[in-house]
Amino acid sequence: MLGLVKHGMGKSGKGRRTAQCILEAAAELLIDEGYHSFSLRKVSARAGLTIGNLQYYFPTKDSLIAAMLDETIGEYLKRFEQIRDSTGPDPIEQFKALIEMIIRDLNRKRTTVFFPELWALANHHVHAVDLMDDMYEKYRHVLVEVMRLINPTLSDAQLHRLALFISCSIEGHTMFIGNGKRWTYETENIVAMAAKSFLWLVQSGEVPE
Repeated sequence: MLGLVKHGMGKSGKGRRTAQCILEAAAELLIDEGYHSFSLRKVSARAGLTIGNLQYYFPTKDSLIAAMLDETIGEYLKRFEQIRDSTGPDPIEQFKALIEMIIRDLNRKRTTVFFPELWALANHHVHAVDLMDDMYEKYRHVLVEVMRLINPTLSDAQLHRLALFISCSIEGHTMFIGNGKRWTYETENIVAMAAKSFLWLVQSGEVPE
């Protein structure tokens, strides 16, 4: 529970459980009602807490959003680590497995709705933009690590540019192959094409300096 530790919510078992309940309620509210309905009062009601109790853990909306994003990226980073460990030492296989997992994850309802609502939230809350940038930077860092192993000749600038391109490309698929979308059935074809094309870019080094 990376987000809970960072925000000081891990001091006791009860405190962790309460904070986790709040974060889950916040995510569910964002998914069910959208960013325009996102408020501490509504989150507290959904979590079955008073507004004062919620604010003991998360005094402001910004602190709650920060913890929610930390928790989200923490879960993904754990999954990335598990994939790399289970795939074996070959960085090419690790890279393909990561790309496949990230794209297939778009099929989950939670992913399909949660992230676009976060983007919408960031359009209206300046601080949320910085928080989301930080979250995506941690995600791209994993891609950079693996791509560096595949092609050590790529410069730092090329690696970060390519990681950004991959991230943008995958996120853009959400509206087309996400849960319940018209082209969801094409997911495995998209996975195959994306893994091949992204790997070609890494191996060829055809990335702008």
